[in-house]
Amino acid sequence: MSTEIDTDTDIIDLRPGKPASPLPHYGWNPRICLRIGVAIAVAMFVLNLAVATDIADFVPAPIRLLIALAGMTLVPGLPVVVALRIPGRALSAALIVSVSLAVTILASQLTMVASWWSPLRTQFILVLLALALCAGASRTVPSDFRLPNGERQRLRYVDRSRAIGFGALLIALILFVVAAARLDVAAAGHFGIVTEIGPIYVLGLLTLCGTIAYTLRRRVIDHVLMAANTVMLILYTTMLVPVATGETTVPVAFVHRGFINILAQSGTLPNSIDARFSWAGFFSAGAHLITVADVPDATVLLLWAPLYMGALLAFPLYAIAIAITGRVRLAWLAVVIYQLFNWYQQDYFAPQAVATIFYTTILATLLWQLRRSPLPVIGSGIGRFIVSAPRRTPGFVPGFDSLRTLAVGAVLLLLIVATTVSHQITPILVIVVLASFSLFGATRYRTMWLAAGLVFAAWFSYGATDFWIGHLQSIFSEIGQVGNSVGRGVGERITGDPTYQQMQYLRMGASGILAVVGFAGWVLSRHRRTWLVAGAVAAAPFSLILLQSYGGEMIIRCFVLASPVLAPFAAVALAHAGNQIRKALNPVSSANHTRPRKTRPSYGVRAAAATLALVSLGLLLTTNRGLNTAFEASTTDQVTVSDQFIAAVPPSTTIMTWSHASHTNGVRRTLDPLGPRMMFVDSYDCANDLSGCALARNPMYVYVTSQGIGMALLQQGMTQEYLDAELTAIIDSGLYVPMIEKPSITILRRVDAPAIEFESP
Repeated sequence: MSTEIDTDTDIIDLRPGKPASPLPHYGWNPRICLRIGVAIAVAMFVLNLAVATDIADFVPAPIRLLIALAGMTLVPGLPVVVALRIPGRALSAALIVSVSLAVTILASQLTMVASWWSPLRTQFILVLLALALCAGASRTVPSDFRLPNGERQRLRYVDRSRAIGFGALLIALILFVVAAARLDVAAAGHFGIVTEIGPIYVLGLLTLCGTIAYTLRRRVIDHVLMAANTVMLILYTTMLVPVATGETTVPVAFVHRGFINILAQSGTLPNSIDARFSWAGFFSAGAHLITVADVPDATVLLLWAPLYMGALLAFPLYAIAIAITGRVRLAWLAVVIYQLFNWYQQDYFAPQAVATIFYTTILATLLWQLRRSPLPVIGSGIGRFIVSAPRRTPGFVPGFDSLRTLAVGAVLLLLIVATTVSHQITPILVIVVLASFSLFGATRYRTMWLAAGLVFAAWFSYGATDFWIGHLQSIFSEIGQVGNSVGRGVGERITGDPTYQQMQYLRMGASGILAVVGFAGWVLSRHRRTWLVAGAVAAAPFSLILLQSYGGEMIIRCFVLASPVLAPFAAVALAHAGNQIRKALNPVSSANHTRPRKTRPSYGVRAAAATLALVSLGLLLTTNRGLNTAFEASTTDQVTVSDQFIAAVPPSTTIMTWSHASHTNGVRRTLDPLGPRMMFVDSYDCANDLSGCALARNPMYVYVTSQGIGMALLQQGMTQEYLDAELTAIIDSGLYVPMIEKPSITILRRVDAPAIEFESP
């Protein structure tokens, strides 16, 4: 690996006649950033005016949505970061995104809780705030400033190698689209989707991985090309099934869509319906977004959410990696490693995806400050460290005085509050991580963990009353029950179809490999300043197992939240292993300290080996991430039919379903007192006699989706013959007739229930 280092340092002006003093250092050109901020704010104002006057239809819906998303993602973060003069590009971008999302979430949640719900009015206030901050930030930009070293050269850097790289990515994109178009999602079984991807997908992945290996092995990293590589890797690893079906792969996203529609229509937080409304910041912001963009609902957001969330997360991931490794090449490698082991599917349209962005941005900021600040020396000895470290306070980041440092702390507190109102688990981890930084004397914000704890306690006491009143006994009963958390997170998931059970070990093995390699990299990084606290941060998520099982998902969440730190350490370990292999293949001669050329592998061989390793990991991720396709993938038929079905059924209709029926969640099912009532397979007796259970309950409709069939086959160990026979028995009873039969959805109608006419999607 190259010894190329990060260059985010203050630049000394040595021009003749000028004093040797540091010039203001920005991650991005501040004037261009402010112009973009003003342009987005103006576009938001025009759109807001068009929606308010009911003439928004003159602007195409995709354009309206892009304007609203740009506003939510970039303002007011742009002027805030310009005013703070954050030097690193990745950290600047992460803070821009996080501040903007946090402001929208808090504004939406505040108006929802205070019964001031008016998205257009809130958007107008946000526009004024953005314009005022842009005007104020422009006054802080001096006439002379510096961008990161070589920034202007990189912007002008267009040569043959970059053209070749982007040409390869274009080929990879075309191959991906063709592979997705040919993918037969319905054929996915206990091996998941990997058996159906075909040679075109593999060829496209090979092209992409070859481009990544080529870019990473160049003497100077091309950041633009590497960023494009990262986006393409996210596309390949998260979007194959969504692009093939036209719908998201995670059915729970449709539940979130329903929550957003409920808030958008009612303008209030419903009580005693779902515990997730106790942390409704994400849903409030979603309701705000679809209202100001004047789109029917959040369905349009579900498909591309993994690509959008993954691209935004890449900024803080890189910032964390550069703080831990100090090497540009290793930082980019860490981003690639993170994505290649990200099988958890927690980047869909959900609160935890945004909470993860907030968490990694907070962590990246703290690690950046630790890396750049003067750090008092404690002395040798574990005992001295234990006694002295909690009392140690790092100095200021070069170029940052007490006021700007305090302002950065205020921004972090803003992100903490937004995280607290949006997610249940992540705020607890933030408190633990902040306490770890304080314990090791690695931050100037020594009491921020206490402030975060008070914010969490206040919201838990006030905003989450519906949750803790109904779950108080279970909350305390699960504390300290590590065996229960592990059992629900691991043991209870390895059930059902025998082959499917064996495939689950691939997922656990992938996480185990990342943890082991990451630990090896941590040991090798012990000379770095961030070593000790970063190791504590990597281990911190696993402390959450002591609190609760989180519905059997706590183990997965631990690895999700540890991976942003494990990946950089894994990159260090791989770089060290590569160096050792090269030394072994090319030993130094004891006579003249030269390396024999004959034993050194050629550049082509090394590039081919790197490409092969990346392709292997890519196929492993495709296997792991697509393992549940049979009971997770949705189709347009499913979504359209379900929406029309729930909208058209008579009042107080009874519906029996063989799955969770995520697609039916929404305003009518949740808020309408005369809405449809769902019956589920809620006992072993019912599961062992589906037809008898349905006939005994006598629902007006029987609703069966491919997700229900897939769950029965893979997770419950039923057979297709049994399921077909049970469905046939219901029809043969003479009490039910098929109302709609499609490959991914079947609805039976009781003979005396009204028939529903469905429009084609």
